[in-house]
Amino acid sequence: MKKLYTIQIIPEDSAKVQTYRINRFWFKLFAWLICVTIVLFCLFIWKFAEINVQLANSWKLQADNKWLMERHAEYEAAFSDLDSIYAIETQIQNILETYLENDSNKVRSILDRNRLMHISSQKVQLDTDFEAEINLNRQNLEIFPNMLPVIGAVISQHYSEEHKAVDFAAAMNEPVFATASGKVIFIGDKGDLGLTIEIDHGGITTLYAHLSRFSPMTKKGANIRKGDIIGYVGNTGNSTAAHLHYEILINGNNMNPEKYF
Repeated sequence: MKKLYTIQIIPEDSAKVQTYRINRFWFKLFAWLICVTIVLFCLFIWKFAEINVQLANSWKLQADNKWLMERHAEYEAAFSDLDSIYAIETQIQNILETYLENDSNKVRSILDRNRLMHISSQKVQLDTDFEAEINLNRQNLEIFPNMLPVIGAVISQHYSEEHKAVDFAAAMNEPVFATASGKVIFIGDKGDLGLTIEIDHGGITTLYAHLSRFSPMTKKGANIRKGDIIGYVGNTGNSTAAHLHYEILINGNNMNPEKYF
């Protein structure tokens, strides 16, 4: 005999009773299907939540990774700058031979020797225009006034239309160097300029004024080599303090000396 479940439905507004007979097997099967569906739905909800958590973590990891990559790039740039600074420092030490040298006199003598060989970046950039003006051989730098006439001095007055020279403030009797090889065409007192030396470099003339005295080797007509001491800083002529008045003339026209050292 089959086991059946009876289900009766009694409507409120009717006396007629609806009766349904369901085999026990189908009822149990339906009940199991309901249970399995509920379990699967719960598993789906759990997995969906787990995936959302993983996605949120993934976005956070991506943001953290981007931040770390940016910091890494900054560190790489910093290390690159440090390497450059170290390389420059090593080159400077090799050039100046200073290393851990504590003898100030030795360091100063090394600096002085290397300053005489100074060729500025401005001079390199202006070589082409300068050479075109005076038709100067690029290789013949001996007659090119590209070094400082006084070591360790500071510019107290720059070149201008009213002051066609550069003034270097320096201590009294500091040596003055010839900025290029050439021939002395004037040596003597020039009134307001005081004791003055003019050297011809072949189309270029350099002038050094307000000197305290001349070097014994500096005489009119003497051939001077670049870097030779030609005189000493002074306060002669129309001057209020010890300094060097320095001019560069090309074919008689004043030029700004700062372009060439």
